[in-house]
This record gives sequence, C-alpha cells and structure tokens, in this order.
Amino acid sequence: MKKIILILIISYILVPLNAQVLKGKVTELGDDKQLVPVVGASLQWLGTDIGTFTNESGVYEIALTSKTNQLIVSYVSYESDTITINKEQKELNIILSGAKSLGEVQVLGNQGSYISIKPILTQVITSEGLRRAACCNLSESFEGSLSVDVEYSDAVSGAKQITMLGLAGIYTQILLENVPYNRLLANQFGLGFVPGPWMEAISVAKGTSSVSNGYEGITGQINIDYKKPETNMERVYMNLYASSMGKVELNFNSRFDMSRNKPISGMFLLHTESQLARVDMNHDGFMDIPLNKQINSMYRIDYRKSNWLEGRTMISYVLEDRTGGEMDYNAKTDQLSTSVYGLNIKTNKADIISKNGFLFKGHEFKSLGTIVSLTYQNNKSVFGLRNYDAQQMSGYMNIIFNDKYGTKKNHKVGFGLSAQVDYLDEYLGYYLSSSLPYTLKKTEIVPGAYVEYAYSIDEKFIIMPGMRVDYNVYYNQLFWTPRIHTKWQITPSTSFRASAGKAYRVSNVIVENLSLLVSNRSFDFKEDLKPEEAYNMGGSFVKTFEMKGGKSSFTVDYYYTHFVNQTIIDLDQSMHHVYIYNLNGDYNGMNNKSYSNAFQAELILYPIKRFEVTLAYRYNDVKVTTDGHLQQKVLMSPHKALVNLNYALPYDKWKFNVSLQYNGKMRLPIADVAGTEVPEYRISGVSPAYYIMNAQITKKFRKWEFYVGGENLLNYKQEHPILGHTDPFGSKFDASMVYAPIVGIMGYAGIRLTIK
Repeated sequence: MKKIILILIISYILVPLNAQVLKGKVTELGDDKQLVPVVGASLQWLGTDIGTFTNESGVYEIALTSKTNQLIVSYVSYESDTITINKEQKELNIILSGAKSLGEVQVLGNQGSYISIKPILTQVITSEGLRRAACCNLSESFEGSLSVDVEYSDAVSGAKQITMLGLAGIYTQILLENVPYNRLLANQFGLGFVPGPWMEAISVAKGTSSVSNGYEGITGQINIDYKKPETNMERVYMNLYASSMGKVELNFNSRFDMSRNKPISGMFLLHTESQLARVDMNHDGFMDIPLNKQINSMYRIDYRKSNWLEGRTMISYVLEDRTGGEMDYNAKTDQLSTSVYGLNIKTNKADIISKNGFLFKGHEFKSLGTIVSLTYQNNKSVFGLRNYDAQQMSGYMNIIFNDKYGTKKNHKVGFGLSAQVDYLDEYLGYYLSSSLPYTLKKTEIVPGAYVEYAYSIDEKFIIMPGMRVDYNVYYNQLFWTPRIHTKWQITPSTSFRASAGKAYRVSNVIVENLSLLVSNRSFDFKEDLKPEEAYNMGGSFVKTFEMKGGKSSFTVDYYYTHFVNQTIIDLDQSMHHVYIYNLNGDYNGMNNKSYSNAFQAELILYPIKRFEVTLAYRYNDVKVTTDGHLQQKVLMSPHKALVNLNYALPYDKWKFNVSLQYNGKMRLPIADVAGTEVPEYRISGVSPAYYIMNAQITKKFRKWEFYVGGENLLNYKQEHPILGHTDPFGSKFDASMVYAPIVGIMGYAGIRLTIK
C-alpha cells in the first residue's frame, strides 16, 4: 500500500535568534504535475492543543514549543503523517503526494488518546489505545477513558450499554465515519457489531455536536473511523483471540488496488466470534455468558477522479445467533417451554453507505458532499415465555455544501439538506398469558435543513453557531435545533471551549429496553409518548505541559443537561411493572424534572520516556422524577475514578498496560417482596462500591504480535445478579438489576499478524 508521502524540502535561512514560529508552505502536485497550494491543511504539535491551518496561498505559521518536536500534518484528502522537527529549524515546506481518501485524520504515534484541536471538545482514542486491551468490539474500547461508561444491561442476554454524562447511550449519537449508524434495533446489541480490529480511531465528543449531523445527540457523539484501503498500511491483517471463558475470535482484513494507477482501492474485513462454553461461576443455574455465534463482514471501495471527485462505498452484513438462560436450555427444542427458561435472539443486519465529495476547480475551499445510507435489520427473539419479533428499514441522506470567504479565509459557511426515514414493525407476545400482544408499525419521515457558520481570528478564537430545522411527519412536530460552539486558544498550551445547544430524540421503548424483558415486569404505557427534548451546555479547560517523557495534559470539563420532555422508564413504583410516561405529561399531574450535572477531570502524564500515566475522576449528578419523587437515576454510579499505566520498551518490543477502575455506589430500583427474607429474592436500595482491574502484556516482532491479559483480576462479582433464579417463571424473577460484573477473573491470549 502506498501511504501518504510527505516530501520535506527543508531550507535553513538566517533568522533572528529569538524567532518563535515555524513557517512554510504546503503544496501538492496538480493535474499538470505542477505544485499548487493546499488550502486548509491542518498542522498540530503532537500531544498539544497548539495547531493552525494553511491560508489561501498554502502558507502556515505555527508557534514553536519546547514541549515536543513532533508535528502532525493532515488534510481532508490525505492520510496524516508525523514529522520530527529539528530544534534549529524555522522553516519547513511540505509537498503532499500519494493516496487520497475522504477519511478522518489517522492518528500516529504511541499515544493512547489525545484532545483534538476542533472547537468541540473531542477525545480521540487512537489505534494504539485500542490495542492496549483485547478490544473485541466497540463496547470494550473505553477501558482507558471515563468519558464513556460501559455496563451489562442484564444477567442473561450479555448485552452491554454505554452512558455519557450519566445518561443512557440512546442519548449519544453513534456515527460511522460521520454517518448515523447504531439506530433503533441496533441500540441494544449494536455495540457488539463493531469489531475492534476494524477500527482506526474513535472520536468522543461531549455535549451538542455540529448541526450537520442531525437533531439528535443530546449528550454527545461517538464517531468511529474504520481502516481505509488507501491510507492503511496493512495489506493483510489477522487477529486470533481466545479467552478462558470459552470465547474465540478471528479477525481478517485485506486491502487491494483495483486499478493500475490506484485511483480505486478496496478492502475486505471479516470478523467471526463464538462463545463455545456454558459458564456458571455463581452456581445459580443460569449461563453467565450467553452462547453466541456471529459472522460480520464488510467490503469497502474508495475511489477518486483527478481532483474533482472523491468517494467511498461500504457494504456490510451481520448474522448473529445468541442463546442464554438456564444451563440446560436448548434453543431448538425448548423455546417457549415452561420447564426450562431460555433466551434466543437471531439477528440479520445489512448496511450500505456511500459518501461522495465533489471539489470545484479553482475554488480551494468550495465543496459539495453527498451521503446516502440504507439499513435493514430483522430480529427474532424469545425471552422466556415472551417472543419479540421486529423489523427495521432505514434510509438517510445528507447533502452538504461548504465554502470559505474573506481576505484571510477566516469565514466558513456550510449548509445542507437531510432526510431520515425509519420504518419499524414490532410484535411482543406473551405465551400462556391473557395479556394482549404489543404491536407497533410506524414510519417516521424527517426532512431537514441546516446552516452553520464559523469565524476564526488567527486560529486563536473560533466561534461556530449553527441552526437546523426538521419536521417529523409522524408526530406532526417541528424540531428547531440551535447550537453554538466556541474555542479560545488562550496561550499555545492553554485552551478553553464552551458549547450550548438543543437536541431532540424519538424513543422506541421496547427495543431500547429489551433487558427488561428478562424479568417478570410488564410494560404499562400511561399515555401517548412525545418526542424527547433537551438542552445541553458546558465547557472545558485544557492545559498541556512538558515532562521528561513527553507532552502531558490536564483536562477538566463540566456539562449540564436539562430535559424539557423525556420518556420516563419508571421502575420505582412496582417490581412487577414498568410504567412509561412523558416527563411533563398528564401522568399524576406533577411538575416533573429531569437533569444531569457531569464533571470530569483527567491528568495524562509522561514522567519518563514511553511511560504514560492516566489519572481521571468523574462525578455525575443525575436526577429524574419517578414515583412522584425527584431522585437519583437508578443503576448509575455518581462517582468513578481511573488509574491507567502504560509502559513500552524501545521500539515497542514489549508493552505493558494496567488499569484500575473504581465504581461508586448506585441507587437500585424497588426489587423486594414484603416479608421475603431469602437473599436471592431481594436486593438493598444501594449497591456496594467496587474495583475492577485489567492488565495486558504484548510482545512485538516484525510481523507478529503476541498478547496475554486478564480482566476483573480482583475477582469482584455481584451476588445474586438474577433475582428469583430458582423460579424463573414466577412473579419474583428479575435479571435486569445488574450493577457489577457477574463473572470473575477472565484470562485471554491472542496473536496479531500484520503484512504491509
């Protein structure tokens, strides 16, 4: 594979001894093989918040720093690269050449994560950070960060859910290369459909995001970048993984050129996994980890035509069969049986995404982009004596126009048109019950338009207001979504960001709460649900400083979320029911409230070379009105802390990673029957605090990597994660009250092969 080549033409000139800037010009080869300026290329000192962009002549000027000599150069059409700058060097001219792509910046170096120079607070988890854990899928990719929490949804299905700013993952928009991805039926198990070895980087943005990505994303946005055929150096990549719990995985990626001069290139990605063993470490008669077989594949093609067209198309398909429940449950013979409790979920999911960018000759900043995506998903599920069948078909389109103007090109405007169409067909039946089945068929059509403006003053101050208007045909409601983002680069090593905005979301209660089907609870809708509506505002402070081992940083941020309306999932009134109603609806006639205060501080240190220390703490104050009382959100830990240690020998021959995570106490919903003293039928109102420790060692050769590791090394497990497990068809059965791991120490080992 031909990666980006940065041809450095370094010329030493006489400059004053007190020069404080590095300057130069960024160019590329045009169609006539002549050098032309590259306008809008990004330059950023590695591990810092110091960055700049080239002007209309391709010229840049960036403040020098004594904290690092690694300069990241990137451009929207090229893979980024890192250049080592000599201390005496004051001028650097750069020529970009090689493969192009529409991808996001590829992160190089040994940092596990860093803060982007964007005006929106964005933490980028790099490919190096993803390799520090087994990282089997997206849900297991946040061990080194507190920005995203990941917990099990229940003790039977094996589903995992994320939270940001103390609120459920449904309020976080998940994108695949800036295209809305995990929606509707993918909300519950979709994190497991994103294999770790496919990912190049993950960008986690807190607070409201750009209006160009839609009206959703109340608490933030997670954007996934997959490996790209024209920029990835791996011609063949393979990863074999096996755990002590009986899970095995195979990941295989292969890239290839499809034409002689390489304007078209492709990549095939394959992921297969299987949970082979039935595990019951707490001896309650239920499988702690569901049996699972998954085949996940993607074919992608990236293409370009001269300097006027760049595009990519991705086609993916997922097939999964998941079985849980009692140890002797057989999904083929025991479905809807009253003698053995079991769970079986069969999933088929197909996606097509096509992105195309059109450039205007002679107008460096003017571009037109189109995004089209189609999704089909089918679920056939059994939860004990309930069967849940659902089908989803979704389509998304976005047309984006961008341009810059002004003498310094410091005014940027973007506007576009979008449309989201979702068809959902749900059926929830109760076997051997007089309850009527729940059915829902709905088609949501939401056309929208948006405009976003950005003004910058020498890259030291940026203000970016935006607004979009969408109309939801199904609810006959207009969504008006204003947002604003600002960034102030106070000094080359100090920056402040602030944001505020509004967001909407349409809830789909059953599919978003499948974990509650693994209980005796029935769903009681008290009123017709309205779209959720919320405001989010917050700010962050980032300070970088030099240590012996490299550039260190301190980040502190705070975000406040206020709900105007929210779909309330009330578990506090009864352990036999789930009451569902609007936050400010007619139910109980109360003035209900719901809000979140989220604070986080993170310190990343490099005390010596190749040694990285991460210390982080976050506090979430999340309250919601349920059962007539404003109280702490259930199954949410207000306090959480993290210590992450990473050390590598020269040339990364050996790498060591250890992380320790503290999880504070959680409030638990009502789950007690009056007069019941048997422990497996009751839990107290507050869960205990606990620690989780993970570790990994990696040995690297030229083409091979061998890694071994362990999870939950302190062997902490929740007592009685399944209430009423001795009578799973009785009224006291509930497997949805999970606040801690249900399995103990797990070891794993793997092999990676990389052929470039």
